Amino acid sequence: MNRRIPIVAGARAALAVALSLAGCSGSWERGGTPRPTVVLYCATDREIAQDLIDEFEREAGIHVEAKFDTEAAKAVGLVQAIRQEKANPRCDVLWGGGAFFGTMLADEGCLAPAPDDLIKAHGTAPRDARGRWLGFAAAYRVLIVNTDVLEPRSRPHSYRELADPRYRGHVGIANPLFGGMAAHVAALFDRLGTDEARRWLSDLEANDIALCAGMADVTTRVASGELWFGITSSIDAHVAVDGGKPVAVVFPDQGPGEIGCLQGFGTVALVAGGPHPKEAERFLRFLMTARTEEILAAGPGQNVGMLPESVARGIRPAWIPPGIRAMDVDWAGAVRAYPESTKAIKEILLGR
Repeated sequence: MNRRIPIVAGARAALAVALSLAGCSGSWERGGTPRPTVVLYCATDREIAQDLIDEFEREAGIHVEAKFDTEAAKAVGLVQAIRQEKANPRCDVLWGGGAFFGTMLADEGCLAPAPDDLIKAHGTAPRDARGRWLGFAAAYRVLIVNTDVLEPRSRPHSYRELADPRYRGHVGIANPLFGGMAAHVAALFDRLGTDEARRWLSDLEANDIALCAGMADVTTRVASGELWFGITSSIDAHVAVDGGKPVAVVFPDQGPGEIGCLQGFGTVALVAGGPHPKEAERFLRFLMTARTEEILAAGPGQNVGMLPESVARGIRPAWIPPGIRAMDVDWAGAVRAYPESTKAIKEILLGR
């Protein structure tokens, strides 16, 4: 008679480690064969990404092992993980983080080029010159204003007005050491030059700027009246507007001689040496479609389509007007400016 030999705790743990090192994610088909898997590090908000992840799993029959970042860290944690795992990558695809962090990882050799046909089909949508990240699904960096406090005539219309003494103590931004605000400040350092950008930060500090946990936190605090206005994403701003909060959205710096509104967008990238390259390419192709951008435009992300077919079809939420003048950003220059901008943020805003 055959005896069943129990697997003790240590052996069970060793088996789990062995499966992990072999590239299996613990997802199995009936009959004991490993289920195809793609490991996704996702800096895009879960409520925006999850429906598309679920749809991909249904259509492709590929399990998505997704790791999300926190609102406060917003992409920085996932970027650090990809860096630390470079010698032995665990991630296949990075979704989110934008051009700033995508360029940073590409320059460090952490990302692989997309297939040539996808790069060609990408048209004039933003991307890395070698296709190591592809941009799609635009959003904007906007001013969110409390309408109970500020009437239309007294509302700000430029990023420079965060430093206006009229609003002292009543303005907020996300912590600029992390996520989209870190990218925003680095872009300003590249665009304005170090001296002018440092003066702007000094003016913010003198104006008692509130440093918030993230852009969602900025939005919440403006909606409550704790702050009068602040910088947030069009994604978070729409949540407040749609929820009936007393807020208005201003697309800033649209006047003559102003620098334009910072345009963000989703990015997707293949991680160099990722453990599941075929599955990763399937996921990349799934995202890079007008159908995906249409879903993102209608969903909580309220994104504007950037791919050629989406532009031709005018895929965009009705509340975001066409013709918004975007800030001209050299993301490679912003990455080069990042050490200086980070140093200035710590010295001026955080007193370190």
